[in-house]
Amino acid sequence: MNKNIILTILLAMLLAPVGMQAKKKMKEPVVPQLLNYPSAEVSEYRLHGGNVVIKGHLALPEEAKGEKIPQDVFDQLNGRFQVIIRDYIVRKEKTSLIEFKPDGTFSMNVYVPYPMFMLVYPLSTVYACPGDTLEMTMYPMAKTREEGIVWDGTGLSGEVTKLYEKIRTAYCDFPQDKTYEQGPDSLMRWRDGQVARLDDLVRKMNAGLLELEGCSPLASDILRTHIFAESLENICDNYMRLADKMRTDSTIDHETYWQQFFSFVAPRESYLIDNPLLMIAADEFFFNRIEYYLFSPMHAGGVLDYIPFDYDPEKAEFIAKHKPIFRREYRRNVMNELHDKLHISPTDFAAQVCQLRSVFGMLKFHHDQYDMAADDVAAAMSVITHPELIRRGILTYRDYVKENELQVVEQKPMTKGDSLFQRIIEPYKGNVLYVDFWEMSCGPCRAGMLHMRDEVEANKDKPVKYLYITDDTPEHCKSFLEPNNIKGEHIHITRSEWGYLQEKFNFSAIPFVVLIDKQGKQRKDVTVEQLLNE
Repeated sequence: MNKNIILTILLAMLLAPVGMQAKKKMKEPVVPQLLNYPSAEVSEYRLHGGNVVIKGHLALPEEAKGEKIPQDVFDQLNGRFQVIIRDYIVRKEKTSLIEFKPDGTFSMNVYVPYPMFMLVYPLSTVYACPGDTLEMTMYPMAKTREEGIVWDGTGLSGEVTKLYEKIRTAYCDFPQDKTYEQGPDSLMRWRDGQVARLDDLVRKMNAGLLELEGCSPLASDILRTHIFAESLENICDNYMRLADKMRTDSTIDHETYWQQFFSFVAPRESYLIDNPLLMIAADEFFFNRIEYYLFSPMHAGGVLDYIPFDYDPEKAEFIAKHKPIFRREYRRNVMNELHDKLHISPTDFAAQVCQLRSVFGMLKFHHDQYDMAADDVAAAMSVITHPELIRRGILTYRDYVKENELQVVEQKPMTKGDSLFQRIIEPYKGNVLYVDFWEMSCGPCRAGMLHMRDEVEANKDKPVKYLYITDDTPEHCKSFLEPNNIKGEHIHITRSEWGYLQEKFNFSAIPFVVLIDKQGKQRKDVTVEQLLNE
């Protein structure tokens, strides 16, 4: 046999194990998965809504017990505390005020559309499950908020609420990180660290979290799911900040970077996003972040058209000629793109929630154009497979039609917020009113006021008044208003009065603008110019 051939065969035999070993080294690391999860069965009915009783009392010192609580104490308390409920599936928010009685107690029924975390502002986050009771004890003499507010309760509500702060502090208190300011590469390295932290959390949960010892299976599932939702939200937050900064950078392949950044999700999909427990364990901020960043194709735009209720030859001719993308095709394309590029399930639960959110967030702009609204909802429903999400979609569309078709306005008793607002606007009767709720701590509020300066000046001789309402003191606002020449009517109210107006207009975020026409009626989706022309 030729000497060269023999040497070649020997070299091949020697090198073969090296090649195999190299392949072993290149093998992807095993991603740990949650064991015994979910540990409790969640029935479909358990996802439905209902009333939660929230009650509480002031715990007075021994020497003050039996004495009448001074009126000025109630003046300071009432209107300051709100229960804020965010239906994050269909983007609805409701604010209710806590009103203390003369004996220092309060009690209220709060309707939640499904079990959820809700905010008792500015005190704490609590868990509310239909049929339960939550009870708050307030210690006015306590030095800190943590010592001054103690929650108790029945059922799942009491169990999760009492554990929530401990869980949040241990696993969801993320340090402020500005890695994103250093660019895409450093953010990717930061993400790797966060993914390693996620995997470490899975291992810890499989071994058993000390904080959840003795916890009921469903409460444990909710709190573990909440930890992962908060962790993914934190990752999306940093991606969001960089995405906003690099939006105009033409040197970055944005789609490729998005795919690479979120490539960690698919191997962990079963507990991070394709998880029905998120419905009762996540919150508005989680779904907001994943809708706009993880599921960014949902808002990529494109040529979208509506299909009329009835056949129209002109429409048919337009379709044949231009071949537009219709709503249903668009919704399916989104799910397919997420599957093709991020390798997530085509029926991913969180993606279905975000499909509903993107539709119902825009539904209010259709007003009484029911054919367009129906087309939008039908398009979203074509990609919804989870029974409870289907039910919520149908009920929300039903409510939309009822609200818009209602011809007779029910006469409701005037609230404190109604009478307060009437007193505020009475001096400006007969004018169009642009009412802006703002605070000095709100950057977008101040930016909006600066942006409005030209309009305020241009309309100074017209029947329109610009009312800027805040619960900050005149002294606090002076340093911003005077140097920046912010004209208009500046109205300063107390924190309690602010709370009554929040309940009246049902807002929690600012800036918040209300437009009032010359007849004193609130108007939506119109401009000041349109109201002046009327």
